Amino acid sequence: MPVSESLPVRPFREGDETQLVALFASVFGTSIDEPHWRWKLDHATPAVPNVLLAMSNDRPVFQYAGIPTSFSIAGKHVDAMVSVDTMTAPDFRRRGLLTRVASDAYARWREAGISFVFGLPNEQWGSRASALGWLPLFRLQRMLLPLKPEAMLAHRLSLPWLRKLPLATTLWNGLFSRPPTPDPAIEVRSVANAGPEFDALWERCANDARFSVVRDRHWVEWRFLSCPSRKYHVRLAMRGRDPVGYCAWHLVDSGGRRRAFLAELSCLRNDEAARNTLLAGLIRELRALDAEFLSTLAVEGTHTHRWLRGSHFFPGPAFSVEMVPLANGLPLDEMRSAEHWELSGAAFDVV
Repeated sequence: MPVSESLPVRPFREGDETQLVALFASVFGTSIDEPHWRWKLDHATPAVPNVLLAMSNDRPVFQYAGIPTSFSIAGKHVDAMVSVDTMTAPDFRRRGLLTRVASDAYARWREAGISFVFGLPNEQWGSRASALGWLPLFRLQRMLLPLKPEAMLAHRLSLPWLRKLPLATTLWNGLFSRPPTPDPAIEVRSVANAGPEFDALWERCANDARFSVVRDRHWVEWRFLSCPSRKYHVRLAMRGRDPVGYCAWHLVDSGGRRRAFLAELSCLRNDEAARNTLLAGLIRELRALDAEFLSTLAVEGTHTHRWLRGSHFFPGPAFSVEMVPLANGLPLDEMRSAEHWELSGAAFDVV
């Protein structure tokens, strides 16, 4: 089949997820299940289809998808799509499917009032990203806080006996990486369901940055507490009766290792006490759980990035955050400034 035009494009239909899960495994070399696919891409009923497929007979051979996400743009709520899980069946590559289906998606989304597409374009897209209208904004960097340096070194050097030498951890924790000081006036509690406290917290934080994902109770409930494939732990910080911040994290146990990933930590920018209290409590929990390290993501050049560096996190690889403007009148110059954003890795489903 020489050209992509002979492959019809249509929106996702109920029942496609079985083949899409199989396509995911063949493309990315790792597996997800159908509940995860539905949680991620079929959890909302947008005004326009958010998943478009190229079909070969009854087989989906290409997926272009976006997570419908509410953003705050200078205090105004707008609808956007976070681009995720673009995938082509190996035997249908190099047929122009990305250009064709993504262009179709953008036209549909623009007509339906979607303001922009946001994401981390794969480096394999090459020049097609700019051809499709993707504009680089800033970089999202992985940050890492060692908790058990000897365990990390044992893994890196393939010397398991190093795990039995805790002196490195004792020195690191005692001399170089003391956790921040918690505020005794702040109580941190575990959360099983997102209640009105998260709406109240979002109302307090909404004007902190010109651009942000809307982090209300709906966001916390969907993104973290209802996730079927990861057990997220959500901790809410309260100062008296007032919610002042939260964090969401999960553990990964594999190959005899335990690692922790901080998906989001949200509080008022100027509330250093709340931020430090949440991190101090998290570090205490993770040390009790014997985690090797805590990893997170932060936008370079922001207050969060600077705070993490000051809290002994080491910088790692970075990824280009980009967007495709769909609506007219977006403040693109301001959107290119990282300091105007409040953004975590949770927006992209990478932690």
